Amino acid sequence: MKTVITDNSLCAFTLNDKADPKHIYSYISALADAGVKYVEIDFRTVMKMTELPDNIGYVFRMVDPMFAELADVVEFSYILVTLNDLKKRIRTEQPVILEVPGMNTLTPKLLYLAQSQIDGRISEGSLRGCCPMMEPREAARFVHGLKNSVPIPINVCPLNDNKCALDSAIKLSMSSIDSLTLCMGLTSKYASLEEYLFTLMSVHETLPREFNMAALCRAAFYHRLIFRTNGADSITNIMRLLDYDIHNLTNVDTGEKVKMHMTLKDNQYMRRHFVSAIEKMAASEGIPDDVFEDLYAAVKYYDKGIFNEELLYKENKGLLN
Repeated sequence: MKTVITDNSLCAFTLNDKADPKHIYSYISALADAGVKYVEIDFRTVMKMTELPDNIGYVFRMVDPMFAELADVVEFSYILVTLNDLKKRIRTEQPVILEVPGMNTLTPKLLYLAQSQIDGRISEGSLRGCCPMMEPREAARFVHGLKNSVPIPINVCPLNDNKCALDSAIKLSMSSIDSLTLCMGLTSKYASLEEYLFTLMSVHETLPREFNMAALCRAAFYHRLIFRTNGADSITNIMRLLDYDIHNLTNVDTGEKVKMHMTLKDNQYMRRHFVSAIEKMAASEGIPDDVFEDLYAAVKYYDKGIFNEELLYKENKGLLN
């Protein structure tokens, strides 16, 4: 896929006070393995970590010019500055991303004025705002217009004010926007990274090979460990929706609900591999005992809840009938 994905969850969510740097490290590594090319971080993450994974790029959201000095200590891929940051002169030798509010505000004149306040080089522009609901042709014209307006790559961070951030992200990437900023986790403000990838896979049937769903699930697990979040994660909610859709399939010829069948052998084989995978993960990643117990209990719950007597001992044979 031509569009590069940046994740901004480390700036969008609040870290737990006792978040283990080892778990943050594993979270970033999982995002990299899932296909994310850059993560956006701010001073909170930088101050907490003694080491960052080197298999992914970093966009440092400066927040305030006083934190520009951190760029002298850590080598980032980009320094992200906003128009508000330009009240003071920015001095950096690292490439700069200029973030502007709204979808139609980055002009050659604005780029020129911003560059006059920055000693470093503006290498990318980022539009942060809500898009209107667009048809695919409108999205293509929008991207074409952006690429012709300024001589630098463009990133778009779609906000969800119009309840169409995910739709915008999908259509912009299919129109070959240079970069998208998405957010791992449940938030009403941004387009969700999980929903973006699952939509590409299940609706458009076009998940590029650089994305890995297993790594995305691993990232969701660490997300629960390091952030102050309540409720279920996005992947759990997506699985519930898919489970509901599958269990409510209707035979178009008869109008009856479609039934699924799974053998007792399949049931035992799946449970054994789930438990084995969880045990290996707990041993290698130092997962707390109480978290491991919750995971093990969840496996047992779904084992009993899904593979019930009706599904196991129906006379009809086949996966679907």
